Amino acid sequence: MAAKPRPFAAVVKATEQVLQARGIDHVFVGGLAVLAFGESRTMTDVEVVAAYGPGDAAPLAEEFRRHGFHASEEVLRAALADSTQCTIEDQRSRGRVDLSPATTELGKDAIAARRSVRWRGMPLPIAGPEHTIVVKLAFGKEQDFEDALGICKRQGTRLDVARMQELARKRGVLEEVQGLEFMAGVLAEEPSKG
Repeated sequence: MAAKPRPFAAVVKATEQVLQARGIDHVFVGGLAVLAFGESRTMTDVEVVAAYGPGDAAPLAEEFRRHGFHASEEVLRAALADSTQCTIEDQRSRGRVDLSPATTELGKDAIAARRSVRWRGMPLPIAGPEHTIVVKLAFGKEQDFEDALGICKRQGTRLDVARMQELARKRGVLEEVQGLEFMAGVLAEEPSKG
């Protein structure tokens, strides 16, 4: 008899266990950050930024395999060399882990600005709402805008607006962030264009 498919929360938990077991500094980003700080949405992929090095690739791949994922040392090394995301498929569900090495300024910022959030009974390091809003606006798809707006509305005055605007300035989306802040009622008046 086939094993019952692993639910999304179990894929997240297994990913956290893998990274913890290998002592890899990491942060969950994307959809999990939206769930933590914004509005509910359906997801099948777990997005994570991990600060691993070349020497971590083989044991990290082995630990993922031990937890029921298809993972290879070569794919992890290639992602590290190219500063690109790699996909690690879950053998027990349709879920997957989209793992990005923390080799870019944006990835390092996500780790530095993470927050510990209790999600489904487990503490997880999740990218802060300010970081998530800026990244979502930088991607610029309609769903990304809706995600960013939902976070901005839910977090409201808890947002570190100065930090968010500084990150937005670096990513070239300051006007978009200011407009979003106004729409969500974070700012008292419409931002100036200057």
